[in-house]
Amino acid sequence: MSIFYNIYNSYLVLVNSFQRGVFKLNDVKEKPVDNTYNIIQHSQADEPCRSCTDFRTFNRMRRQEFSQSQVHSVNSQSTNNIDETKILEHQREDCPLDKDELGRSTWKLLHTIAATYSDKPSQEDQSNMEQFIRLIPKVYPCETCANDFAEILTYHPPNISSQKSFAKWMCEAHNMVNRKLEKPLFDCSKVNERWRDGWADGHCD
Repeated sequence: MSIFYNIYNSYLVLVNSFQRGVFKLNDVKEKPVDNTYNIIQHSQADEPCRSCTDFRTFNRMRRQEFSQSQVHSVNSQSTNNIDETKILEHQREDCPLDKDELGRSTWKLLHTIAATYSDKPSQEDQSNMEQFIRLIPKVYPCETCANDFAEILTYHPPNISSQKSFAKWMCEAHNMVNRKLEKPLFDCSKVNERWRDGWADGHCD
């Protein structure tokens, strides 16, 4: 009897172990890994900022974004792809400004304001100009550019005591940016010739 009893006990142990193994496997199968959150998290890219990016970089970002959106499109849309790529290849004058265009336009405005500033500004003139210059970093669309200009104002405050001093300061501030961007520096002794009077050879007349 003891032999049969031992065999029976061994059989029960085997059955219980098998059942526990099956339930464990079932538990694993009932809890598949869910990658939905990760897929959603990386599925959307931030919209590129045109006024914060130069045209070539913005163009490349837009082309990449456009091509990705067209991966599953039908062949009949291929002509539209080519047309949009051609449009993106060339910078048009009737499009929003990129970072470089915005910078050039802003400097033209600032130099022209400095060129037409009063030779003997009143206290109100000086106060208005001071406020205007110091507000630029707070509203300028390109954040990096705005931070750079704010730093210039901190270490090289604007001289608004006269037209000549203000125009010279504006030229120096512009050259600080040019130096950082590794662009040619302008001779500030000729700033009024460039922005107010026109060149001595008369080709601006």
